[in-house]
Amino acid sequence: MADESSKPSEEKKAGDSKVAYMAKEASAKKPVEIGAKEWRRHRLAAGHMVIVRSHFKSIFLIPMVLISMVLGIFSVFTDSASDQNATYGLIWICCFCLYMNVFIFEWSRPWTFALILSFVALTMLGFLLDASYDVWGGLKGFLANLDIQFSTPTYWFFAIFFCICVAISFLKTRLNYVVVESNEVQLYRNALFGDRERISMLNPRVEVLVPDMLEYFHPFYRAGTMIIHAPDRSIVLDNVLHIRRIERATDRLGSALAVRVSQ
Repeated sequence: MADESSKPSEEKKAGDSKVAYMAKEASAKKPVEIGAKEWRRHRLAAGHMVIVRSHFKSIFLIPMVLISMVLGIFSVFTDSASDQNATYGLIWICCFCLYMNVFIFEWSRPWTFALILSFVALTMLGFLLDASYDVWGGLKGFLANLDIQFSTPTYWFFAIFFCICVAISFLKTRLNYVVVESNEVQLYRNALFGDRERISMLNPRVEVLVPDMLEYFHPFYRAGTMIIHAPDRSIVLDNVLHIRRIERATDRLGSALAVRVSQ
């Protein structure tokens, strides 16, 4: 009985090994008898296919979802009129202003360097003038006097609202994305309904841009813009997460094709 029950799993493993071996060839085409999802899984594992997803800006709100949830939980155990609750409110406002900068401005290299230098200069000036004017004490008092406080339902409202915005961005990347292979690019639009456009091309030229330094250096995202230059058009993909990892994967596609042609 044990031997008979193990036969299907052994046959499945043998089938997967056969498909994986076929998918390792850079110029391989999907056999008719193999499903699209299975073939894609093996092509991705072999490094001959890269999926590029372009997100809405709302994907950058994930940290705000987590911050709102954590502060909402903490506020449950804190007196609504206490200084600690005001500290939670100040933390939330500072984080919110930081992420609004990601949405509103595009922090190019010159603007980012100017911001860093200005921050360093103001900090040094603050230390120089602190002995005479108590700069840091005044700043601390100003922030304390703001007395920004939110109720627990307010934190949870923003957590749910930001979560919905992130979910919409996530859903968009499942309906609309680009699949890059060494010999073609596939554009999926409304993928649940099977809308797909295939563009045949040899060794696609890929350009990577980093227009916003905040998005690129954010530890969660490392985002940038990718431009795929097809023969008849240029496909621009904004807010591609982990852009350097995607770039390395597309570089391997071009290298594998170059080696195969040279032989």
